[in-house]
Amino acid sequence: MTFLVERLAQLHQHLQHLRGIASRVRGAESLRQDLTLHNDVLFSLLVVCQSVIDIAGELAGRRGIRFADYSEAIRALRQVEGMPADLVEELVGLPGFRNVLVHEYVQLDYGRVVEAMGRLGAVEEFARVVAKLEAAG
Repeated sequence: MTFLVERLAQLHQHLQHLRGIASRVRGAESLRQDLTLHNDVLFSLLVVCQSVIDIAGELAGRRGIRFADYSEAIRALRQVEGMPADLVEELVGLPGFRNVLVHEYVQLDYGRVVEAMGRLGAVEEFARVVAKLEAAG
């Protein structure tokens, strides 16, 4: 199994998990009150963000596109033929959100987490586009 296929599998697994628990996330307070739900949501969102970053880096690297950090890896997707520009723009904020999840967990704005749960469609579309690109070889 290739690096890209492994990351896509992880991405799909965590997107599916988030869809499965979404009905339990009734707002920020539900994440504050239920530690298990809190941990499920935050970890899966972290894996989703990191998977997108890793996949972007792999796609860029395969094409000889250099990047210095996670944000540049996402922006490098603009140069990947077949990657819709509007989709890339929707993903540009993921590295920053990933950093918030990792470094600001004590003072996390749970409203932003709930909002992120509602905006996973772009990531799902990204996964579909990447799978198509990978299949095309």
